[in-house]
Amino acid sequence: MLMKTRLATAALALADAATPALAEFPEKPVQLIVPFSAGGGTDALARAVQASIEKNDLLPVPVAVVNADGAAGTVGSRSVLSAEPDGHTILQIHQEMFSVSAIGRVEYSPEDFEPVIQATRACMFVAVPKESEFQSMEDLIAAAEERGRGLKQADAIGSATHFPSAQLMQSTDTRWTIVPTGGTSKRFAALKGGFSDFALLSPPWVERGAEDLRALAVAGPDRYESLPDVPTLKELGHDVEACLIRRYWAPKGTPEDVIAVLADAIEAALNSDEVQAHIESSGEERAILRGEELRDAVAREYQSFLDVADVVRETSGG
Repeated sequence: MLMKTRLATAALALADAATPALAEFPEKPVQLIVPFSAGGGTDALARAVQASIEKNDLLPVPVAVVNADGAAGTVGSRSVLSAEPDGHTILQIHQEMFSVSAIGRVEYSPEDFEPVIQATRACMFVAVPKESEFQSMEDLIAAAEERGRGLKQADAIGSATHFPSAQLMQSTDTRWTIVPTGGTSKRFAALKGGFSDFALLSPPWVERGAEDLRALAVAGPDRYESLPDVPTLKELGHDVEACLIRRYWAPKGTPEDVIAVLADAIEAALNSDEVQAHIESSGEERAILRGEELRDAVAREYQSFLDVADVVRETSGG
């Protein structure tokens, strides 16, 4: 019996020696992929979070922001999709991931990633030129009913803001023309130059465009403090929100404990004074979600994109 016990102990010792110890996460620098060029809102938040993580020692390894621009965010997204699911390569992106998937531009969907944490939200407003004939959102909708495709909205075809515009078309049973201008600054230029009738613009343009624009409605859950008399679309009877929501993602199969470590570090950075100041200056707000609450929000929002994908395709002809 003693001999059997010794043999068993020796076998266990050999087995332990042959099995490498599991490394604790993180064991090397974390790459934070930004699938857009440097200088934009996504890049700016990523760099603010990166700086806070390093300044406050929120992770024991460096975080490197890597810009992988191209094809509406799909180049960078694919690099994370195919990365090892070990937490050392993560993605920050807004609903551009939803839009390219909903209309079939890519073969993947949000379900092919693991959501880590939701960070911020910036809700748009419906803007018209200062001299516009439209004095209210009701005036604009009435014009859509009368003119149809003769009414023009400046936007980026198939983008994250095209979808809430399609939701508004569906809500009002109207269709208008999407003028393919591109991002917010180009939409502003199109309004100012008289090339479009209205556009969805981000909150900072309330001040930047004050001399040239007028807000008709806020496309978020609440009125802007700076525009207390401007109603939300929901107040006007349209269940539509147009908010750019920045979230962090990991490759499918990344362990839950690894996701928790990443989410803890990012949340602590988002709550730091320096990142809060950045968020406020950019016209965004913290909108932190994690775990099951985050997964439910992603599923609901992605489904809302799928629900109007046909309207987006129908109005993508310019």
